[in-house]
Amino acid sequence: MSSTHRVAIVTGSSRGIGRAIALRLAQDGFNVVINYQSNAAKAQEAVNLISTLPTKVRAIAIQANIANLDEGQKLLDAAIAAFGRLDVVVFNAAWLHSESIHDMTEASYLQAFDTNVKGPMFFSKIAQPYLAKAQASPVLTSNDNNNTSKTVGKSRIINIGATLTTMSLVQGEHFLYCATKGALEQVTRTLAKDKLFGGLGITVNAIAPGPIDTEGLRQELKDEKVLGFFRTLHPEGRLGEAEDIAGVVAFLASEESRWVNGQILRVNGGLAV
Repeated sequence: MSSTHRVAIVTGSSRGIGRAIALRLAQDGFNVVINYQSNAAKAQEAVNLISTLPTKVRAIAIQANIANLDEGQKLLDAAIAAFGRLDVVVFNAAWLHSESIHDMTEASYLQAFDTNVKGPMFFSKIAQPYLAKAQASPVLTSNDNNNTSKTVGKSRIINIGATLTTMSLVQGEHFLYCATKGALEQVTRTLAKDKLFGGLGITVNAIAPGPIDTEGLRQELKDEKVLGFFRTLHPEGRLGEAEDIAGVVAFLASEESRWVNGQILRVNGGLAV
C-alpha cells in the first residue's frame, strides 16, 4: 500500500544524531524507517515514541548494515513493502573512530570505507528508481486537516559528513575517518550533477557537523577535559546537540531547500568558519 505521507529512511537512527533526525522528520509528517545494526531495544523505543506524535505517522525498525549490499537491499525492500514509496534517505550511520595511518590495518580500512562510503554509494544506486517515482506522487503534510492530498517537496539524499574534513585542528589520528568523510563529500558533489539524481530534481547534499554531544562522542573521546576544550572553541561555549543537526536535515528535506543541491553545509556553531 502506498503511503499518503512522505517516507524517510534514516540509517543508524536508534540513538544519537540519527534518532533526533528520525523524530524530527516524523514531527514534520514523514513516515520513518528506523535503521539499526545491533540495538533493537533502542530502535523499538524510537518507533514507540513516533507512534505517540500528533502527526499520526508510522515508523518501523529494520536491522541492516548497508555496507553489506544484500542487507541494504533488504532495508530498501522492507521500506517499500511497508510504505510503498521512498522520498528521503539520510545516511547517518558511520564508522567513528580515531585512527592514524600508522595504526590503520586493512581490516579497519575496509570497515571504515564500507560503512562511510560504500554503503551510501550503493544504497543511493538502488534507491534511485523509488526516489524518482516519488517526485510527482501526492502526499499529506503534517498540517493537512481535511484529508486532501497534494504534491509536496522533492526527493532528497542527505549525507552526514564531518567538519573535520576542513578544520585546521585536524590531527593525524583523524586520518582514516577524514579520508572516508572527504570521499563522502565528493560523492555528494558529483551525484548532485548526475542526470538521474540532480537532473531529475533529486537533490543531494551533505551536513558536516562539528562535535555533537552524543553517547558515541563521549565513548570515543572518553575524557571530559577534551569535551571541555571543544566547548571553549565554540562562540556559545557549548557542544552541538543532536537536535541542531536534525533541524538542518528538516530544512533539506523540505520544499524550501529545492534550490540547494550538491552543497556541504558546515553545521558546527562557528567552531570552524
